[in-house]
Amino acid sequence: MTAALSQIHNVEAEQALLGAIFMDNASFGIAHSIVRPEHFYEPIHSRIFEMCGEMILEGRAATPVTLKTKLPADLDIAGMTPSQYMARLMAEATPAITLPDYARTVRDAWAARCVEEASRNVASEVAAPGANVKSAIASHLADLDRIRAEIDDRRVARQPLATCLSEVLLRVDAIREGRMEPGATTGLSDLDRMMGGLQPGRLVIVAGRPGMGKTIVGANIARATAAAGNGCLLFSLEMPSEEIGARILSDQAFRHGSPITSKAIFEGHLDARQMQDVEKSASDLAGLNLLIDTSAGLSVGEILARTRSAADEMKARGARLRVVVIDYLKFVRASDRYRGQRVYEVGEITAGLKALAKDLGVCVVLLAQLNRAVEQRADKRPELSDLRESGDIEADADVVLLLFREAYYLKDKADPDSMARLLACENALEIIIAKCRMGAVGVVETFCHPGASAVRDRGTGGYGR
Repeated sequence: MTAALSQIHNVEAEQALLGAIFMDNASFGIAHSIVRPEHFYEPIHSRIFEMCGEMILEGRAATPVTLKTKLPADLDIAGMTPSQYMARLMAEATPAITLPDYARTVRDAWAARCVEEASRNVASEVAAPGANVKSAIASHLADLDRIRAEIDDRRVARQPLATCLSEVLLRVDAIREGRMEPGATTGLSDLDRMMGGLQPGRLVIVAGRPGMGKTIVGANIARATAAAGNGCLLFSLEMPSEEIGARILSDQAFRHGSPITSKAIFEGHLDARQMQDVEKSASDLAGLNLLIDTSAGLSVGEILARTRSAADEMKARGARLRVVVIDYLKFVRASDRYRGQRVYEVGEITAGLKALAKDLGVCVVLLAQLNRAVEQRADKRPELSDLRESGDIEADADVVLLLFREAYYLKDKADPDSMARLLACENALEIIIAKCRMGAVGVVETFCHPGASAVRDRGTGGYGR
């Protein structure tokens, strides 16, 4: 029992870490990349670490002499004044080369305390009368995932520039020799060419007003990238499995030149020929590495846990998960931290999904709804600014795709000019690349058949991939 407590309350490691920082302020950056003030068990150590950071960031020396005025002179720390205590830390400091080890020890002790607390909480929760055990387990797993991510050393991926450049050259060689696909396909060659495909570690936002085809585009990406041999996981947080399945079947049937609406498939209104086409489409799709999760109200932590499970499942089958599609942002559950403050909740969600993409090496495609500002303009084409009232979506995203279907705004108009224009643009969908960190911005014009849930490259006649 004593050993366990020593691991969870490692005061000696905290003292050694602070002493090393006093001896060499330049080492604070290394410590700060591993440990944060809240990781310390002793509140006074947390405060001293915080003060060191404040002083060093201001370009001043952090020593017992410069810090002593920041603490009450009569404060008792283990029978010593603040000045005496910090001087003792500095006098007994070990070489700065050992600082990363002390920082990890402090961080891991914090993680052990968090695990202990989380375990107590879940035990108490499941023991309560009428407890929702499934919900308690999901919440516990989300807590453990957050702790695991916090102590994952991949988050401190520091390497020399030469190593970084070498990895880039190896990647280029692998792509040129066909051993690596530059990016998983979206199913739209013009879009792939402009944005470089669906790259691992990226967060791609597909946004639009209602009726613009967000779910159609998301489902098309999932089907097309899986058909190209990539593992894909589709979270349909709003739509039940039968509805999303009908859309994917309709999309596949359209690929073979048979426009059958997803509504007709879902409601079973099919003639003999259509039934034959739908059955063939189902057969074609059955072998794809495409998993569909229709659980409602998932948190980012739960999405992370399910994504990791899906990746393991695909790996066991000899495949690799490359793309995660989430339909859509509104139905991802935030933590209680910012309850009722939607702007901050959205920022927490997008930051979490970006971290998921980087940690698991997948591309996350998140569908989102634009604000109503679009409807107030004469030109209904969305702009990047239409995302800015929604937390940190624009800042966290690597790529932002905005959808625009002019036909949606013309369908209820009866004047001759509008009707003529509707005929001309009935199957037109503009995908506006409003932001792309490693590619071009611009407009990709595509063919869209909303009823058949199909989006294709313009110029294919609507059929093809």
